Amino acid sequence: MKLFRNRLLLLVAFVMLLSFATSVAVAGERGGTVAAAASLQSMLAEIIPWFNDARGAELEGVFGASGNLARQIETGAPFDLFLSADEQWARYAEEKGLLEGEPLPFAALPLVLWHSEETAPSLDLLGQAEFSVAIANPETAPFGKRAEAYLTEKGLLDGLKAGNRLIIGGDVLKTGLAAKSGAADLAILPLSTAASLDEGSWTLLDAAPQTLFGGLVKGRSSAAAAELWEFIRSAEALPFFEKYGFMAP
Repeated sequence: MKLFRNRLLLLVAFVMLLSFATSVAVAGERGGTVAAAASLQSMLAEIIPWFNDARGAELEGVFGASGNLARQIETGAPFDLFLSADEQWARYAEEKGLLEGEPLPFAALPLVLWHSEETAPSLDLLGQAEFSVAIANPETAPFGKRAEAYLTEKGLLDGLKAGNRLIIGGDVLKTGLAAKSGAADLAILPLSTAASLDEGSWTLLDAAPQTLFGGLVKGRSSAAAAELWEFIRSAEALPFFEKYGFMAP
């Protein structure tokens, strides 16, 4: 009788252990982390909770400059999906062997000139000596690099630097918040970030929209992240993208 009881207890313990292991595996498949450019933060703050509820997932987002996120993945950060604000950093991750396959375009986003006034700013303000201009860090933030290129194309960059009127921020969201707090008179930002500031106004720059690229991180096994990546590239996601100023790539 005692032997039977011991075997029964061992069987119960085994079944509980197996059940626990299965639940952990399922949680791992339905969980995961999306590493996304700061320009995507306002949109993904809506998409991820909606997707989690609709698909029974437990995804979360981490946001920052694309270059910083790519280097974090390179050093082993536990990210499942990488959404870059440009092709360069997505290709960087691919060349380092960090992505499953080739990165794909999934959206395009225009740059705008933002200021805190209610009336939309004229692009001529960029050339006026009394105004300072904030851009994201060109070394790590793709929209900062694109803003710098735009100012160079217009022959404005050298004058802004010479007059100490060019303010370099971190990622685009930090740059926008800094300008909103008064650290700069103007800011060149992606449309989605400008709209998320909840005040001020903006004017589209006369520049081509920037295409965003992404891909699944190699060696991660989150089924939910793979489903989100498929969703982001589907027609079902278009209403979310359009709401936040994104366009088809």
